[in-house]
Amino acid sequence: MVSITKLFGSYGANCKLDSFNDEMKFFAKMSILDWCGVAYAAKEEPVSKIVAQMVIEETGVNQARMISNGHKVSSRGAALANGATGHALDYDDTHFLFVGHPTSSALPTALALGEELGSSIEDILLAYMAGVEVSTRIGHILGYAHYNAGFHQTATSGSFGSTIVASKLLNLNEDQTINALGLVSTRASGIKSQFGTMGKPYHAGMAASNGIEAAKLSKLGFVSRDDGIECEQGFFQTHGWNKEIPPRAIENLGTEFLFPEIKYKFHACCHGLHSFLEALDELKKVNNFNPETIEKIEIETNPSWLKVCNIEKPKTGLESKFSYKLTAAMSIYGHDTSDLDTYNDEICFEDKMVNMSDKVTVIPNENLTNTQSIISIKDGSHDIKNTHNLSDKIEKNILENKIINKSVSLLSKSKSEKITNMLNEPKSNNVSSLIDCLVS
Repeated sequence: MVSITKLFGSYGANCKLDSFNDEMKFFAKMSILDWCGVAYAAKEEPVSKIVAQMVIEETGVNQARMISNGHKVSSRGAALANGATGHALDYDDTHFLFVGHPTSSALPTALALGEELGSSIEDILLAYMAGVEVSTRIGHILGYAHYNAGFHQTATSGSFGSTIVASKLLNLNEDQTINALGLVSTRASGIKSQFGTMGKPYHAGMAASNGIEAAKLSKLGFVSRDDGIECEQGFFQTHGWNKEIPPRAIENLGTEFLFPEIKYKFHACCHGLHSFLEALDELKKVNNFNPETIEKIEIETNPSWLKVCNIEKPKTGLESKFSYKLTAAMSIYGHDTSDLDTYNDEICFEDKMVNMSDKVTVIPNENLTNTQSIISIKDGSHDIKNTHNLSDKIEKNILENKIINKSVSLLSKSKSEKITNMLNEPKSNNVSSLIDCLVS
């Protein structure tokens, strides 16, 4: 078997900015802008405050700022806190090959270490692109076998991507980068049973912090296996891998890119719910549904989602983000599923929401991909059906406008424009200026 550790370590150490095409750079900038808005909006979330407080209490090093409160802590601590904050709302980008959220671990690493080192935005853009391309490919290798075994790729695959980010910013050579990947293979962790709790966003912070730790240790001379990912009893073999390497995961590395298949969230909930919500929104545009006359709603989805976002009776706003039944009820009653305030504890117990939820049946359909869903609504004498596929391509100009509008709603127009301008002039701006926008 090809050495995955050496393959990706060599790539990470040697790739240059001009080796990335315009498409990769476009989606990288879109993802950074998207994450900044989502993270900024989550500054007051309980998980953001709790992790930040822990980091403040244990640190005596002033290297990088936490965006939740502006306190300067160690870069590893800032990555942990900012990673948790950026994933707290579950509104950050996702990738169906990666099977998780690549930006929420890679970018906090880049921002924290970039601030410590005084890096330019161009520096972190290169490191970020290298990191998310590697984590996407490793996530693809691990695949749904790893995910269905109970692991959360945002934490596991994300740790490898974050290690590439950190190694790139620390200017590690090829051997050091390979060594850092081997080391983080014993650090990467995160289990899906934490979904619906603060543990899920914490996973992104863990991955971001792991990357800095592994890269810094490697730079200091810490020695690990140079085949830690793929060796006997290595990461792959012990983490639910199906012992197959998809050709796309290793072919054309450096010339073709998988990351641009990234998808963005325009509903503030688990991405497994988005295809049916889009299908429902399309139905609502041409049908004037009366909630009181709806007899039943059927949602068909790929069976893999049933273990992820099928909480039947959510008891908290956070759990409601993982519920087909409740989000369907929210949408039917006109609640904006892109609005962060929609997902509150009170809505879980509203009589009309509970009653509508009871009319919803979720049906596993193995013929559907993870990006497809079918929704059927019986409204009196009418049976109405619609399908949606999140993999359908969105034109770049339309996508850019949607992300800008989302960032404006989360950041403000002035902050969104400032960050956009920085990303368009990456050589002329430094990371600290970007952090300034997020902590103010």
